[in-house]
Amino acid sequence: MARDDAYPIRREAEALIRAAGLYRRERHAVLRVTGADRLDYLHRMLTRSVQGLAVGQAVYACLLNPKGRVLGDLTLWNCDDHLRLETSLEALVALRPPLERYVIADDVVFADGPPDEVAWVLAGPDALGVLVRAGLDVPVEGGFSETLWQGASVLLLRVTRRGLPCFELRAPEAVAAALEARLLATEDVQTAGPRAWAWACAQYGIPIFGRELGEDVLFNEAGLEEAITWGKGCFPGQEPVVMAKHRGHPPRCLVAVDLENETPVERGAEVRVDAASVGRVTAWAPTLAHRPARALAYIRHAEAIEGRRVQVAGAGPGTVHRIEPAETAR
Repeated sequence: MARDDAYPIRREAEALIRAAGLYRRERHAVLRVTGADRLDYLHRMLTRSVQGLAVGQAVYACLLNPKGRVLGDLTLWNCDDHLRLETSLEALVALRPPLERYVIADDVVFADGPPDEVAWVLAGPDALGVLVRAGLDVPVEGGFSETLWQGASVLLLRVTRRGLPCFELRAPEAVAAALEARLLATEDVQTAGPRAWAWACAQYGIPIFGRELGEDVLFNEAGLEEAITWGKGCFPGQEPVVMAKHRGHPPRCLVAVDLENETPVERGAEVRVDAASVGRVTAWAPTLAHRPARALAYIRHAEAIEGRRVQVAGAGPGTVHRIEPAETAR
């Protein structure tokens, strides 16, 4: 893609990074979880401790298969009389059957979430000011608030995604257009499409299900430290995950590769050290907000060293950087 052709998408992505960008999520899915045992049950199933999750808090977690591979990532919101389990439609296909299958004597019921709900993410350093001007109740980090806006309930979750300030908004479709217009009422906000969001995620090393995450990926390979509580009890896949952390290492690691030119890189492009193939690219983003062009890639553990020089097929030389985990939500 020529630089001029990519300019509108670049402008959207840069707003997400250095100002405020509003991305309307596509293929968003919600499960409503009820029953007296809902917290205890999901505590046993997920990688993150949720037994002590307070009302008004949310956590990022994963569901694994017995081999420690990622069936899906999700965000769990504690809404007092129920839990909201949020993920993508693609991840829901893999997540829901095992979650329902292992409910035996537990008082837990999974049901489809609101059919008319619209989801956005508002990201960037100016996002907080936008929400204050819109009259929404802004929560603390890791928490969510509920605001009555034009007679409808609007949920707002505050998270930092590997260094990127983000707010997740949820509203009924009946007020979605009016709420979006209110958020966009100042020049500080730029709408952003799915490609711009994917570029911003690639720049920050934020993994996306179906891109960096899936059943072919081991939990430890993805570096999902922010999605696990190491001291909690058993969960599916715990043994291989703990063994890989304390008694060895995963065969490959997700890393960022800063590139020396802006040649677009296709998913699956080979990463080499000298003449040897050491990995494959999962995503690419151009130069954004003075950040160099960047690829995300899974490469062999032995080569996942900070500062390692590599060659990316079709794009030339680059430098490996380890992705530092931080509190995040899907």
